[in-house]
Amino acid sequence: MKKKPSYGLALSGGGARGIAHLGILYAMEERGFHPSVISGTSMGAMVAVGYGLGIPVLEMLSIIKNEIKPVHLNNINMRRLGIFNMQKVANIFRELAPKDDFSILKIPTFLSVTNLNSGYNEIRSEGKFIEFTIASGSIPLLFSPVIIDGIYYVDGGLTKNMAAQILKDKCDKLIGVHVNHIAEKNNFGRMKDIAARSYHLAIYNTIRDELGYCDYVVDPPGTRRYTTLDFNKAKEIFDIGYQEGLQLVEHLEKDEKAAAHPITSQLKRSFKKVSGIFRLA
Repeated sequence: MKKKPSYGLALSGGGARGIAHLGILYAMEERGFHPSVISGTSMGAMVAVGYGLGIPVLEMLSIIKNEIKPVHLNNINMRRLGIFNMQKVANIFRELAPKDDFSILKIPTFLSVTNLNSGYNEIRSEGKFIEFTIASGSIPLLFSPVIIDGIYYVDGGLTKNMAAQILKDKCDKLIGVHVNHIAEKNNFGRMKDIAARSYHLAIYNTIRDELGYCDYVVDPPGTRRYTTLDFNKAKEIFDIGYQEGLQLVEHLEKDEKAAAHPITSQLKRSFKKVSGIFRLA
């Protein structure tokens, strides 16, 4: 019997839209698909680390619904390096992690961060992980930078909003999840619409090459209805991810079945192509 392929999972940033990652993970787990290696940027980094810690997906969703409220007076940062801070998020990870070290995570985990001093992207997978997790999600101006060993680190999405290449040689099949769907837009009624569109396009350009390393790309169109800070709509965003995840696992199951029976699969594909009755997938 052909060995089941190992899967890598690269999770993009996207603020509250990244809650869709949880829905996708939940759908995968329901059908017996578990990533053997994972990377994350920004919200994707938080999901990746939570998954690496072994926190059940629905528990992560509950934590987000009940605890993660960045636009709250208690999170205002008076140092003015950012409007808000993520101290509460850091405290949650400290409570959940027996030790602040990548080595305790159940699967290899890679986090994308931006070194504000050098201007370059860095991928972190060793040493202490909590500060780099927070740094990966620290959108400049909105959140404070995280200073680690004298270096200012901010949102990894500025330089690499989905870290796929780092996983390519660490798994058989690589799944990329991009939650900032880019669709054609005809009208821009307000200045903030133009600003948001420009920001998303700039961030998307950081992952164009990364997408080419993926065997599967999940890009839920429904996430475009939500903003970076729509954490109060966590269940809606989770459900969007879950529905996309169900479609993903259908593709994974079909491809695994085809790989296990290559001759039969090829005959079926040939028959469909010749008959013209069925659509050739």
